[in-house]
This record gives sequence, structure tokens and C-alpha cells, in this order.
Amino acid sequence: MFKGIVQGVGTIKKISKSDDRQRHGIIFPKNILQSVEVNSVMLVNGCSLTVVRITGNVVYFDIDQALNTTTFDWLDVGSKVNLEIHPKFGVTVGRGGLTGQIKGIANINNIIKEDDYFQVFIDIPKSLTDNISERDDIGINGISTCIDTMSDSIACINYPLDLLSSTNLSMLEKDSVVNVEILNEW
Repeated sequence: MFKGIVQGVGTIKKISKSDDRQRHGIIFPKNILQSVEVNSVMLVNGCSLTVVRITGNVVYFDIDQALNTTTFDWLDVGSKVNLEIHPKFGVTVGRGGLTGQIKGIANINNIIKEDDYFQVFIDIPKSLTDNISERDDIGINGISTCIDTMSDSIACINYPLDLLSSTNLSMLEKDSVVNVEILNEW
């Protein structure tokens, strides 16, 4: 389990693609690069991936099965991704812990910025909305949070403004796609 608290934002430097797999090279921030080694399990935009190579400040991940349920196909060189290192054994995860098993992708319907928070309205596929309701925990691009309101397939999530500078949420705009993990299934 992961905490669902983003520890840093990486920038995609390289993407190699084949028919059924991709390798992403991500520039890691110094504050978490020192804690990463080959075979480390991490969340990248909420998806659990294993480090396969490290060259300088670039960390590489192979993505295969996750291509069908995540936004990795939408990412380009220069895209920002949320990063979280797997907590050490015995660390309490708490409410809203993430598994890194992305259930699908959703579209941003609207974003409203207020004085001390911002609201993100996410259009979640019908196949996933049967399992969620207001006040349920949900993972969006690796950020664990609570659904404030739910209307049909639109979930409204309120985020504090400080997440704009410490995550990739500032990159979101209408029609952006995000990874979704439903937390109440287990």
C-alpha cells in the first residue's frame, strides 16, 4: 500500500514505444532520487511500477499491462508525473491508502479555482461509478482524496491550493485525462 501523498513531480525525458510496451525515462527531483534504486516499487501518476534502470537523474520504468487502463499513452516528453516511493515495511498508511492498481481513466470536466482551494470535476466512466459515492476515497493520478459530491458520473473533488505547486494538478485543464483508482472495492 502507498499513502497517496505525492512526494515529488518528475518530467518525462524519453519514451520508447513498441506494440505492447513502453519504457519511460523520467527526470526525478533530487529530494527523492536518493531513495530510489533498481527494483524499487513506486507510484507514477498513481500506477504501481518497478524501477528497471537509473542513469544519472533519469529513472526508467517499463509499462506493459498498465497501458490498457492508464493515461501513459497520452503522455509526451515534457509531461509532468506525480511520484511516490513505496513506504518502508511497517509504516502506517492510514485512510485512503492506494494500491497502485489503476481501474481506468477519466476526463476532467471542469476546474474552478477559489481563494483558498480549487475544485476539479471529473467525468468517471460508468463502469467505475457503480462502486463509488460521495465521501468515498479515490485516487486521482496518485493523489488520495475524498469525493466531495457526486452527480451521475461527475465527481467533484476539492483540493487545497498548495497541491498546485507540489503535484501535476496545475497541468490539468478541461478534457485532460487522469488515472483513477477506486479505493472502496477491497
